[in-house]
Amino acid sequence: MSVTRETIGEIARELFEAKRGVYTVPYVSPRLPERDLDSAYAISAEFAALRERELGVQRVGRKVGLTNPLVQRRVGIDEPDYGIIHDDMVHASGVRLPLSAYNRLLIEAEVAFVLKSDVMDPSRAGVEAAIDYVTPAFEVVDFRYAGSVGQIVDTIADNAGCSGVVLGEERHPYGETDLTQVEMVITGGGEEITRGVGSNVLGDPVNAVVWLAETAIRTGEPLRAGEVLLSGSIGYIEPWPADVECVATVTGLGRVVATAESKG
Repeated sequence: MSVTRETIGEIARELFEAKRGVYTVPYVSPRLPERDLDSAYAISAEFAALRERELGVQRVGRKVGLTNPLVQRRVGIDEPDYGIIHDDMVHASGVRLPLSAYNRLLIEAEVAFVLKSDVMDPSRAGVEAAIDYVTPAFEVVDFRYAGSVGQIVDTIADNAGCSGVVLGEERHPYGETDLTQVEMVITGGGEEITRGVGSNVLGDPVNAVVWLAETAIRTGEPLRAGEVLLSGSIGYIEPWPADVECVATVTGLGRVVATAESKG
């Protein structure tokens, strides 16, 4: 079964309208060949392009997902994926997110990297030279599906589940902290939600950025100066509790704070 450009456009439009209208749609995987990642990424790219054309948003970053083997085992997937971050998806620490804007909000915490130069050399040394600073971040995770993440093509087509990012309070030069050893804890209303260590993310969070840099060059969309890059969840992805302040602390990097409001 081959996927036509018409089908890719139809599915992207369905996902775009579902995000804009805050409702769910059926999984897209029954309409794609099994594990047809190229078609899934084509849908994701058109989904992003629709947002840019019709909402006037601009790309400011990218996220890598499914980098934590704990998360991979939970969803039955064994490889990373990536999605696009637009400017209307970026929030400062302390933000209050309205739950009415999401289908089923999930929370995860990770290390965000911000670039000071384009990445045309996807080697580890080339990537590290391009990093400006790192900061803790929440990824605001939401899917256009009623159930779990589904198959990997479902996840990829839906922008890898990325619906936003909350950036931390502190900025630290890359290399100042050993990211393999950092410990992350998320609490909500004082109760622990999840925890993990930096090495959960492909052995080192920067390895996720290297993977993304290689993938971006291969697909003709190199990483650019100023982009915000999410490296993947250090702990589990969990439901976001309503109406309590959620705090993620990452040793050596500080914290990020956000609240999901049921009345918003």
